[in-house]
Amino acid sequence: MQNKQIVIDTDEQEFTFNVTGQAYNKYLNSTTPTNKIQPATNFLLATVDDAQKKELKALLQQPGAALHMVGTVIEDYTPEFNFSVKKSKSEPSE
Repeated sequence: MQNKQIVIDTDEQEFTFNVTGQAYNKYLNSTTPTNKIQPATNFLLATVDDAQKKELKALLQQPGAALHMVGTVIEDYTPEFNFSVKKSKSEPSE
């Protein structure tokens, strides 16, 4: 998987995230229907530039910030896919 540097601009400052395939997979594997905030926070703090961790921790105290920011980072990290299901010729037409 690719490594990618992603810069997110907030009203206050920019944050630089260094996302790796391993960090991305760890985030996805740790997210459950009842546990979304902590994996998002962990992912963001693990991938942000070290010099920006203190400021990011403060920002992530705001309700919804972790989920909104992780969504933005993940959306930029993942490539676009165009997958579709091809119908089998043996299936009857509708």
